[in-house]
Amino acid sequence: MSFSVRVQVLGFALAAGAASIAGCSGNVNNPNSAGLPCGAPKGSFALVYPASGSTAIPDNLPGIVFGSTNGLSGSYQAVLLPAGASVPIDFEFVAPAPSPLPSPNALPTFKNPIYQESALPPGTLLPTATQIGVYLNDGNSNCTPILAGSFTTQ
Repeated sequence: MSFSVRVQVLGFALAAGAASIAGCSGNVNNPNSAGLPCGAPKGSFALVYPASGSTAIPDNLPGIVFGSTNGLSGSYQAVLLPAGASVPIDFEFVAPAPSPLPSPNALPTFKNPIYQESALPPGTLLPTATQIGVYLNDGNSNCTPILAGSFTTQ
């Protein structure tokens, strides 16, 4: 299966399992947000760590690092969907990223990025030797998480 087909399958599986994503359970105060992408507010964002397309990433990685032009509000989090899984893995809400940034990372193409990390919940391990889709989710809305990239665990 090609990478682009895999990404489409991951996106379909995530959409089918959207009801199980706690952060996207709904927002009665903003019914117009349903189905809209959860992009970075007022600016650009990028997956920084692990760099999209990277391989041999540990199954106990500390977290997912995003870079954004204006910073992500504390309601944003990473949601990961391993290939073949129907239930995503919700990470913690974003907080300041560690310094130095973990490696392998990809620096954003925009100037002066603000780095934030969405941590792996304690005791959670990712499946080994598996391609993982990384999505950015706004937990304060019932929007559709947006695909940020993917990586493969060791």
